[in-house]
Amino acid sequence: MMSNFGQRPQFKLIIQLFYEGKTELDYLQKFISQQHKNAVVKLNKIKNNQNPRILAQEAVNQCDDLKMDHSEVWVTFDDDGRDAEVKEAIDLINKSGKDIHIAFMKPCIEIWPLMHHGIDNVTKQATAQSKLESIMPSYKHDRNPYFDLNKMPDYEGAVTKAKQWQTSLSGAPEYDSTKFAGIYKLTEKIKGA
Repeated sequence: MMSNFGQRPQFKLIIQLFYEGKTELDYLQKFISQQHKNAVVKLNKIKNNQNPRILAQEAVNQCDDLKMDHSEVWVTFDDDGRDAEVKEAIDLINKSGKDIHIAFMKPCIEIWPLMHHGIDNVTKQATAQSKLESIMPSYKHDRNPYFDLNKMPDYEGAVTKAKQWQTSLSGAPEYDSTKFAGIYKLTEKIKGA
């Protein structure tokens, strides 16, 4: 009889994640668990930084070293009114020629759970945060910035809207939009693993 001692789990997807804040990280960890993907998806927290340009530069610098079987490098951040930094970050990644995926949100990460409620007309960070607090009373941007996935009922509707927003750009960069929910690209990748 063979022992399993010392064998490493074989993941279908390893996400090498460069992330901006704890809200994004917490959401992705909960989403993986909710989708029952803990055995097939591994989330490696590589780097955390509040500046999108620095995150992008770190991802470009480390991309080749992080590549392994079944792995993808992802950078997730939101606009939060930092148009110049966001543009620099996305352009840097796109011009690098590296295989780096971007999960960009505009105006902010809070737009994603709002989209699960059919609320897709928010273009200001403060408005998104206020609306989210009314839907998720436990959510407080400064004190408890964590999403309750049980209060995010319409995932498919949110993905459909996010794809519509992307299509409407007609190939223009994400930062040219007034609202964008690129996190759907990462969640769909997780669901498909």
